[in-house]
Amino acid sequence: MDKREMGWKKIEELAGKSGIDSMKAVEEFSPRLAKLALEFGYGDVYADDQLDLKQRALVTLSSLITQGDPGRGLSYHFRAALNVGLKQEQILEVINHCSAYAGFPKSIHALHIFKDVLSQDETTN
Repeated sequence: MDKREMGWKKIEELAGKSGIDSMKAVEEFSPRLAKLALEFGYGDVYADDQLDLKQRALVTLSSLITQGDPGRGLSYHFRAALNVGLKQEQILEVINHCSAYAGFPKSIHALHIFKDVLSQDETTN
């Protein structure tokens, strides 16, 4: 399987149909960026077997929270984390833990995004 195919496979494992739809939207607007994300991000980084998808979700959320992601990436990866089996309480603890490293404003911002994700998922389920 080439890295592009592996990338699509990992996106599906991680985020399901919404992940596929999201990447297809990127691909429509910027095929080059989609190629980089698919082949490197998902087909190489996410495909390595040293960490499982739950562990990768924890690392990704920690990184996005401490960077102060404005929301789109966090929303996507909060959903992905739930999709791969992380529990709401575990995600909340990641947010809490990041407050020691990123500060309360970034953690509280992430908390609001997570709350929005949970409320959206409740209305769509």
